[in-house]
Amino acid sequence: MAVVRYYRDGRPWDTDLVTSPDWPQVEAAVSRMDNYCFPIVLLSCLDFDDGADVFEDADAFNIIGGDGRYALFHMTGDWQYEDPRGGAGEVRLWDSDQGYYCHERNVLTDLPAVLRIVRLYYQTGSFSDLSPVG
Repeated sequence: MAVVRYYRDGRPWDTDLVTSPDWPQVEAAVSRMDNYCFPIVLLSCLDFDDGADVFEDADAFNIIGGDGRYALFHMTGDWQYEDPRGGAGEVRLWDSDQGYYCHERNVLTDLPAVLRIVRLYYQTGSFSDLSPVG
């Protein structure tokens, strides 16, 4: 798991890498997301001890945002959360840097639902078991 942290005082961003995190660590990282200082959590099945780079993992599970607005997606675009009742308007998440842009229908506002989807990926390491609708 990689947790990206930005600083309000202008220091460069950094990343906390947690090899083989347990579920409470993942849950805490996602729950702490605030869309500015902690806007990104990536889950990867790669072994970081072998020098793997989570940012190069095309199969990583991405959680972007925080503070009540989250986008969940597979880096290659094969899977992303989508609420068919949502709009097509553009939404920006991740306020501390370049941002992440998606459609309103790709934003999930219910943290327990976010955690349910993240936990299913955490348990299986697979996108095939995830429904695009939470």
